[in-house]
Amino acid sequence: MMPRQTEDAVVLDFARRWEPYGGADASEILLCFGLSVDEFRARLHRILTRTTAYDLDPGVYRRLLRYAATR
Repeated sequence: MMPRQTEDAVVLDFARRWEPYGGADASEILLCFGLSVDEFRARLHRILTRTTAYDLDPGVYRRLLRYAATR
């Protein structure tokens, strides 16, 4: 089992890579993480609002937060 910080970094990296395309589709999220889109977005939201340790461009941060808040 991966440490939480490492898991969070993987989720954040995945979201950042897919952000220019409007996010990954449901099948890609399910394949990579075993989560539904809503579960993935909720997890991403928790990561983004829980820590400031990640070096994100403010524009990317806002777009990811907006994506994560979409239900």
